[in-house]
Amino acid sequence: MIRFREKIQQDHLAKRVLISNMLESTNQVYPTGRAFSLQLSKMYGASFTTGVSKKGNQHLLTLSMSVVNPHYVNENTVLDALQFIKTALFQPDITSEAFNPDVFKREQINLIHYLEAMNDDRSYFASKQLSKLFFTDKNQALPSIATVDLLKKETAASVYHYYQEMLTNNAIDCFVLGDIDEAQIKAAFDTYPLADRKSNPDVFYQQEIREKPIEVIEKKEVAQSLLQLGFHLPVTYGDKNYLSLQVMNGLLGGFSHSKLFANVREKESLAYSISSTFDSFSNFFKISAGIDAQNLERTKALIFEQLNAIKNGDFSDQELEQTKTMLRNSYYIGQDSPSNTIELEFVKALIPSRQMELEDFITALQHVSKKSIQEVAQSLTYQTLYFMQGQSLVLNQD
Repeated sequence: MIRFREKIQQDHLAKRVLISNMLESTNQVYPTGRAFSLQLSKMYGASFTTGVSKKGNQHLLTLSMSVVNPHYVNENTVLDALQFIKTALFQPDITSEAFNPDVFKREQINLIHYLEAMNDDRSYFASKQLSKLFFTDKNQALPSIATVDLLKKETAASVYHYYQEMLTNNAIDCFVLGDIDEAQIKAAFDTYPLADRKSNPDVFYQQEIREKPIEVIEKKEVAQSLLQLGFHLPVTYGDKNYLSLQVMNGLLGGFSHSKLFANVREKESLAYSISSTFDSFSNFFKISAGIDAQNLERTKALIFEQLNAIKNGDFSDQELEQTKTMLRNSYYIGQDSPSNTIELEFVKALIPSRQMELEDFITALQHVSKKSIQEVAQSLTYQTLYFMQGQSLVLNQD
């Protein structure tokens, strides 16, 4: 996995998404999609993917490749993969200081159509609207995959010029996981034409608490209404109360036995779906529910009742132990995932002082107390509400 990262900037966002797609489709050595796929097939069905995401205040552009263990095929598939990535990165499909205009236009149109379709997805649209309301920094509020308007502004030349800047200035993280020869890997990376640069560990986004919550109700022609609530979360990744946050979220809305699921959805039948999630890199805690429009006030009140119950310690020892068990099992399952292992190593390299080894995690999780869970719940501050109010669909009678 090779990752380019920089602080989120609106002017760069669409360029990075377009670069991600361009690198995954063609280059000078494999100029067509067929040639690209054929080479991966020759490499025993290797996979090559690119993508973008956000972590705190940083935007990540990631290239990932998976290959068969070289010892199974008597070929150095890892070095072949590093050569393939090197080709994709440093021999892109360009013509006269610009990306290939035909390929660029195709990828731009595909991305625009994709985002237009995503905007028709009510859950994605509601989440995007809540982010706009919650984050005071307009860059932080933007989705990692940019917007249609931003994509339309770009040209093959503007994206290529930024690409050169990205290669020169972005922080770069490289991870190789598998049955490998470390010296060979380092030697292969030394052939990449990349100058040394400083890593940027400043990943956490923080904002001040808004004095008065913002609430927006927007009517849409959808059958099911969506309620999203945003809370300021002062606990960040690796803090002393980070595991208490995970347990608190599991008790509130993270699992099927949680209070939101059991009481709002099952007992009162007010929600088709309901859950809580958090981003410990950006001060953001969210509760989402799919409901009927007429149940807005009842649902909102009952959600806050469940949060207050956690604040007051109104949960049983059995609920607490069940939540800890599920978190422990999820952690064990993650140990078997190569992509999850790399992500943990990425965070460990970025902020080493906040990383926990397996034994420490299990011990600390077991010692999470009811008091610390209450403290985390009490630290949440209600900031935003976005309600997509469904209304009856009018059918064309002609």
